Amino acid sequence: MKTKYKIGSIVYLLTDTTQSVRIVTGIRITIGETMYELSCGSSASNHYEFEMHESKDCLMQILSND
Repeated sequence: MKTKYKIGSIVYLLTDTTQSVRIVTGIRITIGETMYELSCGSSASNHYEFEMHESKDCLMQILSND
């Protein structure tokens, strides 16, 4: 099955105000959904594709510092 992101891809979470770099470390495909495991430092979390983006949202970072 083809996915938008591959293991090892660098991504950012759209809702992360710090815009920390995350690496795709796992992909789980089930009927009707694809979940990605993202690692940031020593933590890992699971996310849907629509929560992720390939480029940093600098505006989110600037607004969070106000």
